[in-house]
Amino acid sequence: MKKRPSILGTIIFAAVFFMAGLMTYKHITKPMAEEAEASKDWPTVDGIITHAELTKSRDSDGNDMYSANVQYDYTVDNNTFNSSNIQTVDGSSSMKSSVKKTLKKYARGTTVAVHYDPDFPNTAVLETGTGFLFGLLLKLPLLFCVVSVLMIFSLFKRLLFGR
Repeated sequence: MKKRPSILGTIIFAAVFFMAGLMTYKHITKPMAEEAEASKDWPTVDGIITHAELTKSRDSDGNDMYSANVQYDYTVDNNTFNSSNIQTVDGSSSMKSSVKKTLKKYARGTTVAVHYDPDFPNTAVLETGTGFLFGLLLKLPLLFCVVSVLMIFSLFKRLLFGR
């Protein structure tokens, strides 16, 4: 006979799961997504790529990870700034070819449009907004909420219909 999980245990686990997902979304991923979306409205100035190289590292599983180390200079109100942000959240990839493509696009000496935060001109990016996959990743904590709600529905179904 298959042992069923306890009602109280299911409710507590679902509540913790829901709160963890909600808090992670509210306090970590939502602000990141909002800043990325706000960058679409930032003013732009011309900048110049001063450094571009492929950086290789290893993740915790020992896999090779690659990232584009790009630096650029730009001037706002006669003040020169330096930044290395391609997007509001940069990361690494296991796909060396995609990083090489980024480095080709942002080769040393290339003139680029730099989007800067008008309130903090030392904060800048070359690409605004979020890509589809990154946007999806930022919504991932909400999946915890959905799973916890499904757990509670399943519990009620079991209690009401005895299944």
